[in-house]
Amino acid sequence: MATQRVRLRHIAERDRAFLYDLMTSPEAGGRVRFGGATPSPEKVASTLWESVLAQFVIEGSSSEDPLGLLTITSPNFREGFAYISALGSADAQGTGLIAEGVLLGFHYAFSTWPFRKIYMEAGEDSYESFRSGLGRFFVEEGRLREHMYWNGRWRDVYILAVYRGTWERLASTMLTRFERGARRGASEAASLTEAVRPPE
Repeated sequence: MATQRVRLRHIAERDRAFLYDLMTSPEAGGRVRFGGATPSPEKVASTLWESVLAQFVIEGSSSEDPLGLLTITSPNFREGFAYISALGSADAQGTGLIAEGVLLGFHYAFSTWPFRKIYMEAGEDSYESFRSGLGRFFVEEGRLREHMYWNGRWRDVYILAVYRGTWERLASTMLTRFERGARRGASEAASLTEAVRPPE
């Protein structure tokens, strides 16, 4: 589960401090499960696996530096869906690295289980950064009006879905692009993620 720039690996004991900082960072704020609170390291560790089907650290392929967390949660095997989410460190924001990790997460989920679709939830601020993928990579199945309070006001939350058929049609091309793009240079590879960038 790797591109030229990032890979997914299992969580290890050495990740404890990184994950605590990630889950309580000002950039994450109200967008993660603690809603802007500052829980104890023990609390973060004890809740890290709630409703989780699979979870990976996104790290640099060459540097081995942790960049973020990729999680597949709330599987419904009867109806054929699950949720995917990712949270990136401040250093990884805007680089396309978390997007590559998320695409590897889709590849893992669709290859491992017979899900019909995988959902993402995105606040309106983060949604703006990858809205261009609407209709090509994902569809909007719903919108929760003024559902999340963040940065001083109520904001909409979008419910987005990637369908298996869409993934199977696009996966090979997208993952190959990342491999080629990384060989051409990191900045060019980052630009290739714009149309399909999932929330970070």
